[in-house]
Amino acid sequence: MAIVRWDPFGEVLRMQRDMDRIFSRLGSADVSGESVAWMPKVDVKRKDDDIVVRAELPGIDPADVEVEVTDGVLSIRGERRQEEKQEGEDWLVCESCYGSFERSLTIPEGVDPATITADYKDGILVVHVPKALEASRPKTTKIEIGGAGAPKLESGSEA
Repeated sequence: MAIVRWDPFGEVLRMQRDMDRIFSRLGSADVSGESVAWMPKVDVKRKDDDIVVRAELPGIDPADVEVEVTDGVLSIRGERRQEEKQEGEDWLVCESCYGSFERSLTIPEGVDPATITADYKDGILVVHVPKALEASRPKTTKIEIGGAGAPKLESGSEA
């Protein structure tokens, strides 16, 4: 049997994709233009030892978006507001979704939240988490057998 390294970050992303697929069927706008739940699409990629999160937020003012890290969880939240109706206007078709949203991703332990940066341009939020994969690599410490400070066992004694 082969030993396979468990990737908790990848596992969380797979689970989140599955949940997004399930919940995407629940939120849809109707012709009345009422506000409905929605989730922005998020892409997560590796760039060397960094993680880059890209969220599609078209039509959202960057002032209405918050990015924060709490207890190892990167959260992106905000709100897409519906445009004001003008006198004499009624929706014939309204497929756009509006309302509050929140997306959260667990980041590896050891990442310094102060190093995380975010940029917003043309409706795309890009969050850069430096050295995230480096922090998630297993740390190995070699232990010397019979090294200094190790108790010596005498023959006939139990360990």
